[in-house]
Amino acid sequence: MITDAHDYIDAFRRGENVRGPLAGLITNGRPDGTALEVLGRGLADSDAQAREKIVDLLVQIGLETDPLTPEGAEVLRDRRIIAILSGPGLAKADLGREAALDALRKLVTPGDLAPFEDAYVKSLIDEPCEEAFLLVAKAKPVEQKVLVESLARSSEWIEEEAARIARAALGAKAIEDEYLAAVDTAADGRELAMALGPLALMGTPRSLKALAGLLRSPLVIHVPGLFDKSVRLNVLDALSYNFPDQPVLYANNIITEEDYTAAERFCTSALGVTYTTPPPPFMTLRGYPFPP
Repeated sequence: MITDAHDYIDAFRRGENVRGPLAGLITNGRPDGTALEVLGRGLADSDAQAREKIVDLLVQIGLETDPLTPEGAEVLRDRRIIAILSGPGLAKADLGREAALDALRKLVTPGDLAPFEDAYVKSLIDEPCEEAFLLVAKAKPVEQKVLVESLARSSEWIEEEAARIARAALGAKAIEDEYLAAVDTAADGRELAMALGPLALMGTPRSLKALAGLLRSPLVIHVPGLFDKSVRLNVLDALSYNFPDQPVLYANNIITEEDYTAAERFCTSALGVTYTTPPPPFMTLRGYPFPP
């Protein structure tokens, strides 16, 4: 029977998958401090499979206790959990590190990553991988730009998109211009949706403004026989990657045109973007009926 953090770690080390309520891990609606300390120590000295499960558990604790989760956001904001993932979570090049890199990159705001940027650069230099480059791109450790640039320009990485995105995020304007141009020349909804990804991963002021400016795009992704999807949803996905603490930017929260308008208001306030053209007819995702 699982009653506390020690029990979870023991079960993970036995190769078990534990489901159900987070017994002994949450106190008064917040992650329990003692439990987090135990999980952090367990993360440091467990095998790869157990480390991966401990990371997943830490993420679950953070999401279930965050007040923004009921509003549709998926954001990790507990500084203690972020510190554990950024420390012992990255200490070994294994499944645990992969899980920690993924969670930090996708669920944490750039501002909350910033205090740990040195750890992300060290992890990248020690064990280079695409996810580590992308995490560095989101954290933007500008003071270590030369170090990151040196690795990104090495023969192994110079042609890899993740390394190019990290360089652009840290100030390589020519690469940033290239990705911005791909958005400007997109011929249809599918091409535009593909071009949005690098802009989101760079998260520079120019790329974020460009993304926000597309919130009134009339383009549609048409997949015959399956669905039509407004590219405005893809724009929101790109923006919420950089602002995971803003429920108004989550595509699943778009029910009416007013929800798009709320996202626009955020972009005007946070990014200085103004909207002068009228919005396209309201649309999110429209599926085709299956044949009888």
